[in-house]
Amino acid sequence: MSTAIRYLRLFLHQPAARGGGRRAIGYLSQYGDILRVSFEADYIADPERPTVSLSYLGSSEADTQRILTSARDARLVRTDGRWPAYFQNLLPEGHNRDRLAAERGCSPDDEFELLAAAGHDLMGALEVEPVSQGEAIPDVVRHWHTTQGLDVLEPGFVEFPVADAASLPGVVTKFSAVQDGRRYTVHRRGAAGSVILKLPSRQHPDLVANEYGCYRLCQALGLTTADARVITREQAELPEHVPFHDILAVQRFDHLPDGSRVHMEEFNQALGYAPRHKYGKGLHQDWPTMLRVLDALSPQPVADTREFLARTVAALLMGNTDAHLKNWALVYPDGRQPRLAPAYDCVCVAAFFPGSPPQQYAVNKAIDATMRALTWDALKALIESAGLRRAARHVAWLKALVRQAQADWPALLRDTPPAMREAVSARLGGDVRLATT
Repeated sequence: MSTAIRYLRLFLHQPAARGGGRRAIGYLSQYGDILRVSFEADYIADPERPTVSLSYLGSSEADTQRILTSARDARLVRTDGRWPAYFQNLLPEGHNRDRLAAERGCSPDDEFELLAAAGHDLMGALEVEPVSQGEAIPDVVRHWHTTQGLDVLEPGFVEFPVADAASLPGVVTKFSAVQDGRRYTVHRRGAAGSVILKLPSRQHPDLVANEYGCYRLCQALGLTTADARVITREQAELPEHVPFHDILAVQRFDHLPDGSRVHMEEFNQALGYAPRHKYGKGLHQDWPTMLRVLDALSPQPVADTREFLARTVAALLMGNTDAHLKNWALVYPDGRQPRLAPAYDCVCVAAFFPGSPPQQYAVNKAIDATMRALTWDALKALIESAGLRRAARHVAWLKALVRQAQADWPALLRDTPPAMREAVSARLGGDVRLATT
């Protein structure tokens, strides 16, 4: 095994109210299969530090500092060649991961190189890049490896991020782009992308129309969503041939067109789950936990918990069975306090069920069966288990929301793919228990 240790510098962009710019908050290091996160001493000592993740917060300031300085906490160090869960969730999956690995010239399993490759265009307000030449690594960072009995001789070389590479979590093929008038291009000259271009697939050529239709359904109920629009292939300058006419362009809420960034994290990160555990521990555990987080930590808890409840009901009615923990997010406008991020990745997955073999979409079908059987009494009990007051009032408001969907969605469904129209119409007509208000 090489005795060289490789380092990346970790930065976090700050909101204008906190002075703007990017702040150095730590180091990422690799020695063989050991990957470690080391936070900066002044970041650890700062009681007003910007939040990287709720998973790094303890029950008190002293507890938080213990987490941030721990020598062996799994949130900071792994010995299997993987990043701790928070940073694993920054990496793409599927074709997007393979493409990033090809751009870097590394294995799709080399998580250190993948993160380094896309270091200037990560989710949220984080950036990573190689340590500057001649920069002294703090003793507390270097010495950790030697205290573990490792014979570290010298720093190893790390290439700078690949020009225009990006790490976009998720499986659907997507590109990070910037908008110039009516044109969208992934050739960003090193700038971070402010628009995500999402492509359909050969298996689901109507995926763009499906997702765009779901955005419109959500917006008809007054829900907050990312700004999405359908563009043509001719409007997008992509690095490879794409045999599709329509592309979904989604404005990012973490990377703004002016170049500023707003930090965000998926609930999968906030709860400390690895990407493969994105479906979590089920409705009765994760859902109340998410509500409790919003109720306790959001500066506008009433607005955020109501939005969360409304999106849950909307997802059920539109057959969005892929609203897993990587498709719910928190955003940090002030750098410290979490708000519920706009809705994104809304897809009527139920439209893909007819004619599919039992094993295909097995997880989604199981989720759909659970959600369709959910009663108002069960939903009320879940709201109460989250500690929200006036659960009965929330239920009454949600029943009115269902009636609004039943009244307003049919007109919008006329412009959606036939399979989606049939799936959502069936749910509105009583195929789900909550539709019988």
